[in-house]
Amino acid sequence: MRMISSLLATFFCASSLAAALPEQPHLYVEGSAKMQVQPDRATIRVAISETNKQLVAAKNKVDSVMAKAIKLSERFGIKKDDIHADQLNVHRQTRYNRNTNEEEFEGFRVVRSLTLTLEKIESYPELLQELVNAGITQFNNTEFSVSNRDELTDKLKKEAIKDAKLAASELADEFDVDLDKLYSVSFAPMNGPSVPYLRQASSMRMMDSESGSYKEAYNTGAITINAQVYAVYLIK
Repeated sequence: MRMISSLLATFFCASSLAAALPEQPHLYVEGSAKMQVQPDRATIRVAISETNKQLVAAKNKVDSVMAKAIKLSERFGIKKDDIHADQLNVHRQTRYNRNTNEEEFEGFRVVRSLTLTLEKIESYPELLQELVNAGITQFNNTEFSVSNRDELTDKLKKEAIKDAKLAASELADEFDVDLDKLYSVSFAPMNGPSVPYLRQASSMRMMDSESGSYKEAYNTGAITINAQVYAVYLIK
């Protein structure tokens, strides 16, 4: 039988246990599962910024660009509930003049932010270009995600439970002891000083996006989803 590295597999003495772990002999194990998926949704955060000594002119320019951006977003199939246009932010800008030793008024900087959630992710490159064409001047960040993450996480939790069971059985075999019963289980680490035994990393599954491939310049890569479970088994 293979050796357990770094004594992660340990029988815990009662004197070293926290309240979350039993006083009787036991095994503390961790089960894990993970997969890689291609994102099928993008949350895009952009903004329009305009500076003008005339506040009304700056505001009108920003509002005009924002209206265009919202209209084209709807054309890309983005739902109204997934379009969030923030209120105006106005900043009075000045510049220090070294010749006069005075602050000089440069103009009013008007900014409006826009957050879009795009579900047709294959349209992401085209949408970015259209936003540029509409006059958007700032691209803050894009967050790629998976629409059915909760469903996938639930499946991974079940896989993690299976992995924890195998870990407990493997550990018991290594030390020639018999498992008695499950004492406790949690999806967060137990309140104790000991490190749970973790089997060798499970193979990572790859799931293709149903949305189609992206253009090479905008390839986002895969998202890794993880699930862990921590279990304490009493031993005979």
